[in-house]
Amino acid sequence: MEARYPEISAAKKYHGKVEVEDGAHVYGIRTTTAWGASGIALFSVGRDGRTVTVVKWSQMGSFRDAPVKGFKATTRTAVGKLS
Repeated sequence: MEARYPEISAAKKYHGKVEVEDGAHVYGIRTTTAWGASGIALFSVGRDGRTVTVVKWSQMGSFRDAPVKGFKATTRTAVGKLS
């Protein structure tokens, strides 16, 4: 993203594993523009057998604004319903 849009910088953060089925992992990405706007997104990837799901949440803000605990609960529910 930074290569394609030089006016945007990005940072990532690993928020850990969620113990559900075959496992899920949660990641955060924060973007900041040259003009000062910032956004935060959470992504999780989880698997149950051969079935994989991706969950995404985003809003304006920074890492401190991300509802990681609630997002992990949502991820646990989504991956738990795969079977």
